[in-house]
Amino acid sequence: MTSRERVHAALNFERPDRLPVSDALWDGLQQVWEKEGMPEGVAPADHFDWDIDSMFIDASPRFDTVILSREDGMITFEDRSGYTVRKADGTSGTLDFIEHKTNTEDDWHNVTKPRMVLDDPTGTARIDSASYFCHLDDYPSWEGAKKKYDEIYARDRFVLFTAYGPWEATWRHYAMDELLMDVLEEPEWCADMFKTYTDLLLNVLQKCLDEGMKPDGIYLPEDMGFKTSLLINPTTWDELLRPCYERIGAFVQENDIRFLMHSDGRILDLVPRLLAVGVEALNPLECAAGMDIEILREIHPKQMACYGNISVKNLLGTREALEEELLRKIPLAVDGGFIMHSDHSIPFGVSYEQYKWARQRAQEIFEDACK
Repeated sequence: MTSRERVHAALNFERPDRLPVSDALWDGLQQVWEKEGMPEGVAPADHFDWDIDSMFIDASPRFDTVILSREDGMITFEDRSGYTVRKADGTSGTLDFIEHKTNTEDDWHNVTKPRMVLDDPTGTARIDSASYFCHLDDYPSWEGAKKKYDEIYARDRFVLFTAYGPWEATWRHYAMDELLMDVLEEPEWCADMFKTYTDLLLNVLQKCLDEGMKPDGIYLPEDMGFKTSLLINPTTWDELLRPCYERIGAFVQENDIRFLMHSDGRILDLVPRLLAVGVEALNPLECAAGMDIEILREIHPKQMACYGNISVKNLLGTREALEEELLRKIPLAVDGGFIMHSDHSIPFGVSYEQYKWARQRAQEIFEDACK
């Protein structure tokens, strides 16, 4: 199987020829691993034989990106999504959100909403091979984006187009604490923000298809959970966000595109709703929030695939604890429905040898379970 075929098999709950694997390293970790023995200048996806590749959709209001300061290892910048943030420069770490462009409903109608159009004044593509997060450079032309897509698709990996979900995109320009209150106090306004974003996202996806860029799947980062519960009541989700997800689900189904989603936290109560709107795989199944592939399989057998659930705590810990987890979870991949991935992303502190060993040991366990 190619990587593309392997991931499709996993999503179909069919046996893949080998363990499907992908992951993401924190910015700056590859440089640390190169000092620990990883070959220099080799992409992690090539070195570890990962099965998934990505391009990133920018369905933002496209405010000007402005670097406000860059000193002492820190960068502060205004992002096109509508927020100002301070963070470590060039590496992953804590994000200090300073302000947001949308502060009132008038701001939304007069400042932010008018910018959420496909053909914005820049004339550039709303997709790139570089992540939309901390994307400080200009976007390519649509022709340039198509060339990047062709290069990525030719690798025969499963290609995801990654885009914020409507909740995630909205709190970027309108602060999270305000949004959590206003879904109850100003539901019609919130519904308009979610719908407007979804309109733009679907327009960008259609433009990509028109330009000859079709993904194997879309992947929506959409954090909806605390460690113990959902951020909002499921009924509120039904009223305000479900219509957006139904439209996205219908679009991808009509175009034969798979539907994957990311959410941190404990979101078991949301899973039936996600299945109903067409979501096929969930990432990362955060272990610290009580998410577990065995629980998912018990409640929703052969329905929601698991794209994650390998504990970062164990990747940071002893090899014995990590192997115990792998022995329990990896055999569940034999009949599909499981793509190996950490339960978030690989942070600083995880050594090159530890991850390399986990990747190899997991494949051995998979092969033994197939016998």
